[in-house]
Amino acid sequence: MSKLLSFNAKKSFLAFALSLAPFLSVQAQVSVAISDNIIVLDDKSRSGAFELVNLGSDPTEFRLSINDKLVGTPNDASKIIRWSPARSLVSGNRTTAVRISARPTPQLAANEYIFELGVTAEVQPLPKTPKAGEEEAPADALAMKIPVVPTLPVTVYLRHQMEAPKIDAQPLQLTPNDKEMMGYFPVKKRNKDHSFVGQVEVIEKASGKKIISGRLHLKQGTESTKVNMPRGDVPLAAGAVYCLRIWDSFPATTEPYSVVCGN
Repeated sequence: MSKLLSFNAKKSFLAFALSLAPFLSVQAQVSVAISDNIIVLDDKSRSGAFELVNLGSDPTEFRLSINDKLVGTPNDASKIIRWSPARSLVSGNRTTAVRISARPTPQLAANEYIFELGVTAEVQPLPKTPKAGEEEAPADALAMKIPVVPTLPVTVYLRHQMEAPKIDAQPLQLTPNDKEMMGYFPVKKRNKDHSFVGQVEVIEKASGKKIISGRLHLKQGTESTKVNMPRGDVPLAAGAVYCLRIWDSFPATTEPYSVVCGN
C-alpha cells in the first residue's frame, strides 16, 4: 500500500498522512478504506489504480459506480472511463486493486474532464457456529447484510490531448511572527480552469536537505495557494537559502520542471 500524501487547503500547508485516515469509514466493527482518491489519466498514461482496503475481520463487498451528474462530465461518461472489477469481495484484513482506464471517444474535444467514482461497501458477516448449549441462529440472520459506509468518492482527471497543467512559484516569504510556520512559497496556476496534481518539495539549497515533500492538489477554479514551510522541532539554519522544487505529476519520476530559490 502506498503512502498517502495530500494537500490540506484549509490549513494551507502540506499534510503528510502515512495512514488511510482521510478515506477511512468506520461503523461498529466495520473498517474500510481506499488507498487514494485522485487518479490522473492522460494520452500517455490511460490507466491507473487504487486499492480497496478491508481493515475489518469480516468479508466486505465493495461496489463501484460513476456519477454522471457532475457538471462538465460527458453524457457517455461510463463509456469513456472504465473500471475493473465493478464489485469485489475482499476478505478481512486484505486489499484488492481496482484498475481505472480511459477510452476517449473520437468526438471528445481536447480538454481536462473530471469524473467521480463512488465506492460503497457492505459487510458479509461470516456464519457463526453456535457453542454448546446455544440455539442455532435463524437462517435469515446468517444471510444478513449490514450497510456500512456512505459513498467514498474517487476523482478521476482525464487530460485529453493536452499537456499536464503547471504552476509557477515565488521565493520564500518569511513569517517571523508565525509560531508554526517559518514562511511560505506563493504558487499560482497558469490556467485556473485546469487542475494541478503534482509533487512539491522544499530543500535547503546548500546541503540539499529535504524539509518537506508531498502531493499538491489544486482543483479546477482554484487559482493560487501557499506551500507553507513549518518550523519543525529542529531550528532551521540561520541565513540558509531554501528552494521549492515542483513536478507536474505525482509521484515524481523525473527531474522537477521548476526550482525556485531565495528568501
